[in-house]
Amino acid sequence: MGKSEILYEPLPIGRIGIKKSTEEVIITNDFSGFAQMLEEYICLGATKIIMPSSSPEISTLNQMPILLSKRIKIVNDEKEIETVNRLLHNLRKEFRVEITEETNFLKFPKNTSREIITHIDRIHLDIKRLAMEFNHNIQIPLNHELSLKSLSFLRTKIYDSTSRIILAQLEAILNYYEKVEFESFGPQKNDLPSELMTIFDKLINDENYLLYSDSITELSSPLTRESAKLKLKELSRIIATKSYTGKAWDYFTKTINAWKGIPLPESKDLANLINGDNLPALVNLNTAKNRALEIWNNTNLNAQPLRRDGLPLGDNDILWLPPIGKIEVRAEDDRTRSFGTVKALKEALDKFQIELEKDNKKRKKT
Repeated sequence: MGKSEILYEPLPIGRIGIKKSTEEVIITNDFSGFAQMLEEYICLGATKIIMPSSSPEISTLNQMPILLSKRIKIVNDEKEIETVNRLLHNLRKEFRVEITEETNFLKFPKNTSREIITHIDRIHLDIKRLAMEFNHNIQIPLNHELSLKSLSFLRTKIYDSTSRIILAQLEAILNYYEKVEFESFGPQKNDLPSELMTIFDKLINDENYLLYSDSITELSSPLTRESAKLKLKELSRIIATKSYTGKAWDYFTKTINAWKGIPLPESKDLANLINGDNLPALVNLNTAKNRALEIWNNTNLNAQPLRRDGLPLGDNDILWLPPIGKIEVRAEDDRTRSFGTVKALKEALDKFQIELEKDNKKRKKT
């Protein structure tokens, strides 16, 4: 078994800002929480973070600390993008969905329902992740219950028989997966991003952590799963005694519920997607994202939002409000983030109004 490697997953954080000059309310996604996700990758036993070559974050690698950048492995994902676009061509055609050539962003007709957009978006993302998993034998972040929900929903909405067959066969593959739970370790919640990078570097050279990483990959095979769970329990106890790790928590993964070599649904259209008969683990990062958001909430309240390529969003004319109350991941279905109550939002806006009035008075004086 090889060391555990996991596919990079961006962490979009909803932010609210107000233009000082017009008082216009701005809502955007902030991608400045990458460092906070590092903690979660550590707990997944990852020795490498796999970043697709199409990721906008590639342009920021030379700005990252060496301790982090040397653990990132770039993988060309042109083949996977082509596979997804080809497999779902008829589905997009039926719903009149277009793809932008430069970013592969899906553009929907104006009156498309939010439900349709959510399911089609998810299936495109998840099939690409599955293709990365099969082709590169890596762990991928994927909530397979939600994928099954989207596949089943879309099969009831489309007329094209070829598309329905493809979705049905993908659904059959995901139905082979079962949930495996074991206790994992994790760094202290108050660790700063710079400290997390140091922790990662220490762990990556720790013999017990490397054994831990090996054991996670062994979960993918029913032949080694039970012994791997026992080893993980013992290794978690050992690693938790180290001075740079903290309290244990539960880690959920999905592994194949079948013996190696089980017949998979056959399809010429899926030939480029399925490479071999051993399926690696699927990782549900929903809880991990929630933890990362909580840490981000404690350290980046007034930070300017960043795009995925690391460049700042907006200009000096925008005042960005800090998240209101505790940030929570409500559900991955609609990918929304909770910013607290209406009362808390009103109080924050009232404070902004006071600051805006002070700023206007200063401008008049000058």
